[in-house]
Amino acid sequence: IITTRRVVLLILVLAVGNLAHEENINKINKKQRGRTTNNCPTQPGIQENTKFPETMKVHIPLAQAESMNRMPHDVKNRSLSPWDYSVKEDPNRFPHTISEASCRYTVCLDSTGKNLNYAMNSVPIQQEILVLKRKHIGCKQSYWLEKQMITVGCTCAFPTSNAYQ
Repeated sequence: IITTRRVVLLILVLAVGNLAHEENINKINKKQRGRTTNNCPTQPGIQENTKFPETMKVHIPLAQAESMNRMPHDVKNRSLSPWDYSVKEDPNRFPHTISEASCRYTVCLDSTGKNLNYAMNSVPIQQEILVLKRKHIGCKQSYWLEKQMITVGCTCAFPTSNAYQ
């Protein structure tokens, strides 16, 4: 079950990337209308199809998907802007559980990692992800993709004030 969740999550991430580039591809297609791709002549009787299929099956080997998610667990403690994780659960969302980071301090640590550096702020790093939502309507279930903003870590940044603007 866990590996199936990773595969579905990876497919959702790939879908987001496809949506993000769709506008640029549409602009390129408008410029290239009327031209054949790579100056290749089209074969008589065969209409050139430049559209992508609406659906497709994708097989992603689990070993590769797991190796992409490897990150040293102690980074959150070695950072000058350390963070902690909490688990957010929603039985009507896939994935059902999402780990979300929260900054341990409002300011950063100094270079020794022992004292606070009040000249720098600890700020969250956020990432928008796609999740699959489910809603029960009578005896039927409805599914849709939804964007969700999550905090994945923290970093140090100069404070925002009039002195820096």
